[in-house]
This record gives sequence, structure tokens and C-alpha cells, in this order.
Amino acid sequence: MKIAVVSDTHRNLNKITKVCESIKMENPDMILHLGDVSDDADYMEALLDREVRRVPGNCDVADREPGTLLIKAEGLVILATHGHHHRVKLTLHDLAADAKKHGAKVALFGHTHIALEDEVEGITVLNPGSVSLPKGGQKGGYALMTVINEAVSVKFIHI
Repeated sequence: MKIAVVSDTHRNLNKITKVCESIKMENPDMILHLGDVSDDADYMEALLDREVRRVPGNCDVADREPGTLLIKAEGLVILATHGHHHRVKLTLHDLAADAKKHGAKVALFGHTHIALEDEVEGITVLNPGSVSLPKGGQKGGYALMTVINEAVSVKFIHI
């Protein structure tokens, strides 16, 4: 199963359009938007003509979506959140603990605007970076996560 993971688009419609063009070429089974600004997922849905699942971020004040999603892919449980409630700018241990509590082996998050794939306390943590406002000298983009028989591989795609 291929999952496109997008975060921190911040209403940059030009960059969102470029990401959607890339996502169309990759043809993932699922698309996730990890917040800031989660309404951008509506724009993505219009461009892609398919569902974009989402969680709100700290810039999505009155959002109606749940703060965390639990997703099953190829028997693997994945926790998806923006990360601001897990203090991901300070530590990834709270995020890993929450993933463990929910039986997840993978935790997806945004908020820091820095692309990252790492392992924390046995949990694979993945941040796709920011589409619009990347930090740390990185390029804007998203992540394409592939899950096969509970094994995870990640490719960062720059736009």
C-alpha cells in the first residue's frame, strides 16, 4: 500500500498544485494531510478528484476533524497527527508513547516543517516536512510511504 503524506501547506496554492501533480504520478492508495492548513485538503481533493484524509494542526483553530487518526495498512497500525499536542518540537518520546498506547508501529506528524524518518522507542516516526515553508535548509515536498507485509519504506519527494 502506498500512502502520500503531506503537511504544513499553509495555503500556498501554487505549491499544493505542484504536490498534487506529483501525487497523481505516484498514484498512492491513500493521501493524508497532517494539518496547517487542513482546509487545503479540500483544494487537494478537488485537484485529485479523490479523498484526502486529514488531521488539524495548530493553525486550524476551529477544525471539525479529530486530532489523531488511526489507520490500518497491510496489517500495520499507523497513528497520524499534526504533533503540536505531542510537543514534537521538543521531543518525539510523547508521540512514540501515544503510538504505543494505540498499538501503532508508525507515527506520522508535521508541525516542525523538517522532513524526518527515525525510530524512537521502537516506533517509526515520520515527518514529511513542509510543502510551503520548509526549515533546516530543506526543500519543500512530501513523503511517499510504502507498506508491504508490515514493512515500511519511505521516499521523500521534493517539489
